[in-house]
Amino acid sequence: MRRVIIYSLLLVGGMGLSQFPFVQLFSAAIATLTMIFLAYIMIEVGMEFDIDKSRLSSYAVDYGIAMGAAAIPWLCAALYFWWFFSLGFKESLLVGRFASPTSAGILFTMLAAAGLAATWIYKRARVLAIFDDLDTVLLMIPLKMMLIGFEPKLLILVFAVFLLLAAAYFCIHWLPVPTSNGWIAAYATLVWAVTYAFDYATDLHVEVLVPAFALGCVIKSDHLHGSAEYAVTGTKPSAQEPASQAILDWAIKGGFMLLAGMAMPPIQLGGMAIAAVAFHVVLLTIVSNFGKCLPMAAYKTEATLRERLALSIGMFPRGEVGIGVLLVSLEIFRQRNILDSPAVQQSMTIGALSLALNLALTGVFIMAVIRLLRSKNAVP
Repeated sequence: MRRVIIYSLLLVGGMGLSQFPFVQLFSAAIATLTMIFLAYIMIEVGMEFDIDKSRLSSYAVDYGIAMGAAAIPWLCAALYFWWFFSLGFKESLLVGRFASPTSAGILFTMLAAAGLAATWIYKRARVLAIFDDLDTVLLMIPLKMMLIGFEPKLLILVFAVFLLLAAAYFCIHWLPVPTSNGWIAAYATLVWAVTYAFDYATDLHVEVLVPAFALGCVIKSDHLHGSAEYAVTGTKPSAQEPASQAILDWAIKGGFMLLAGMAMPPIQLGGMAIAAVAFHVVLLTIVSNFGKCLPMAAYKTEATLRERLALSIGMFPRGEVGIGVLLVSLEIFRQRNILDSPAVQQSMTIGALSLALNLALTGVFIMAVIRLLRSKNAVP
């Protein structure tokens, strides 16, 4: 829980720093470091991902549910901005993309710490969270085509993404390379360099999300990384990695939260009262999280209503991937030169503050999940 609090404070602190003009002088360095740190996180997400190819039909169901859990909150948030802020259809979709929640891996750690690692929700949430993150990334591709316009060279981007995902599937956990946090940081830097060169040569902006995830899937890891690290095996970090590696992991992920906040444009309320801002932030958070309740309508033959409710709430917290999508969305806005629009500035401010609120409520969501699972009177 301490990590959640620290991450929340760093994100909010970064958003505060973004309001000072001097920060804009370092925007290029901030963008570079943020993408490298994001690649590090996505490599860990890929390393945690595993798939039993003999159960593809069940994964298809999970993937469909995860796709809905990623798309419905997005559409809810987009409709919210379209209705209340009179944004255009395309702009609403883009702002709604980063304002809607994506699953956070911190859920796994908290459930394991509470002795619930063997429960149905832990196993199901682990699969859904990875698929949710992947769907969030993939949904950016058609959105980018819609906003920038279709060009024949965009087919190169689609083909590159297809190859990366094919490699992740057919070569999963195949590549035996060092997997300490220092090496993962080096791989992340390499991924950023390759994607930057690709972007420079093609002007397609593939970003680091999919390449880093695919690389993580291909890497063969002898232990778990990231949010669920050591939670299942029960092995203490000191037995496998020196303290410096844990410090490096904290520094990169904490630095990512700080830099992601600093990458935000200056807050522009456009004359909105503080009370109105607070109202929109809370209501948007409720609306987008309501869209995450799709699992309640599924898995009726596998779990009780209480367990399905716990699974839905477990999907509420914002993850690092969602913040990465925020940064990609900002870049698209800059490409289209519409950041100066008052309606866009207001909606982006509301979306960013909703992101911060949802992140700050992570502990509350997780405690609600644990409370529901520990209840002895589950409703069938």
